[in-house]
Order: sequence, then C-alpha cells, then structure tokens
Amino acid sequence: MKKETSQQCSERIIKQLKTKYPKAKAFDLDGREKHFVCEVEPTKDHPEYDRAVEVIISSKPHKHLRMTQDYTILSGTLKLYLENKTIMLKAGDKYRVPPKKVHWAESNDECWLEIYSKPGWTAKDHIPVK
Repeated sequence: MKKETSQQCSERIIKQLKTKYPKAKAFDLDGREKHFVCEVEPTKDHPEYDRAVEVIISSKPHKHLRMTQDYTILSGTLKLYLENKTIMLKAGDKYRVPPKKVHWAESNDECWLEIYSKPGWTAKDHIPVK
C-alpha cells in the first residue's frame, strides 16, 4: 500500500470536512498541512461566539487574549499542551482553554474536535508564541 503524501492527506481532510459540512468554509489554518479548520458557525455571523470543527495533526503554540475555547473531542486522540501541562484527550472528552494561556496540540491519528469559542475567533486575538 502506497503511503499518502502530506498534500494528499491535506486534500483528503479538506474534502471530508466539506462533505460533512457543505455550507461551511474549510481550510488549512497555516499552510503546513497539519491543522485544518471548518467554520461551522463563524464569528462573522455572531461575534459573541463561533463553533468550528478542526482536524489537528499538529498545531503551533499560540494564545488568545480574550477568548475562551471549549474543546470536545469527536474522534482520535489529542495531546494538548497548556502552559507547562500535557493533557491527553480522547473521543468524548471535553476541555476548556482559558484566555492568555499558551497552548498547542499534536495527534498521531488526525484528531477531530469541535471548538466553541467565546467571544468568536479573530485573527487579531490569535497570538503566535515561539
């Protein structure tokens, strides 16, 4: 069996998101083919919150100054790094990421998760951290 390239993986995940959520915008968050977002209920429709389904292989460290995020793991497993803690999450688990906390995540099995953000996600409130 031929191994899938990262581009093929990216195309497959975007297609799956668009099939499952046909009215939502789905995209590669940072162009690395490792973190995908599908805006199920985008901020532009209601700035006070947003709901997205994400597929994470690897996300980059970042924080949000205002936003609280509630994660619900839909499938797969997620290793969430939050400041100096590592939290292992599996399907059905929920976790809240408070504002101002540096966080990022990794998954060995393409974790699908729902993220409810309050207030809604904005690029201005997504602060990359090295």
